[in-house]
Amino acid sequence: MFLPGMEPHVTRKTADAVRKLAVEQGRDPHSIKLLAGIIIIVDETDEKAQAKYDEYLSYADDEGTLALFGGWYGVDISTWGDDEDFRFAPGFPGAIQGMLESWSATVPGGENIKWTKSRIAQELALGGPHAKAVGSPETVADVLQEWINKADVDGFNISYAISPGNFEDIVTYLFPELRRRGVFWDEYAFPGGSARENYTGDGKGPRVRADHPASQYRWRAGEDLPEYARKDAAASSSGNKAST
Repeated sequence: MFLPGMEPHVTRKTADAVRKLAVEQGRDPHSIKLLAGIIIIVDETDEKAQAKYDEYLSYADDEGTLALFGGWYGVDISTWGDDEDFRFAPGFPGAIQGMLESWSATVPGGENIKWTKSRIAQELALGGPHAKAVGSPETVADVLQEWINKADVDGFNISYAISPGNFEDIVTYLFPELRRRGVFWDEYAFPGGSARENYTGDGKGPRVRADHPASQYRWRAGEDLPEYARKDAAASSSGNKAST
């Protein structure tokens, strides 16, 4: 499950709610894997990574970014002035103003920033409404570990500014640091196993787990047809008779 949020404590609320619901449905709360969205810009040093981020940002198109914003939140902000602070703009949807208030609180110094069209576009242009990790391998690794520890997520859905460049940087700079910390590996938990086996890592085989809602629709050769299949067969038979 992909989770929103630009700060670990915000995403943690969603993670806790999902795991609570899983328990209420009789499921292992950690059988549902939660992924936080993040963009990673990494280089040898913090300074080089920040310079790279700034260069990518210089190529971004504000109008295109604001069009995406409008699509995400269902509002055309082109009808407001360029100098409007959208946290306080008259007539701007209150729900989105609340979102901007929460969002700006996750940006360092955000409370003192005037959230105009241009500022919103700059913040969304790279990575969208998700977290950012910009810096040296050590800095980025710290950010990722903070997310794992504080947000209770299982991993990350990594977005990019350029491809394959950003991913090559992650392999070159970040992976060695994660391996050094013992939080990244090269081998699969179950070599030759299914994606489900390696994703869950629980050793329970390639099929859906017994506590998964889909398990009620499994059928094995030699078993009686499950109730849902009997109903489908009966309905199909009835329909065929009616048509003749």
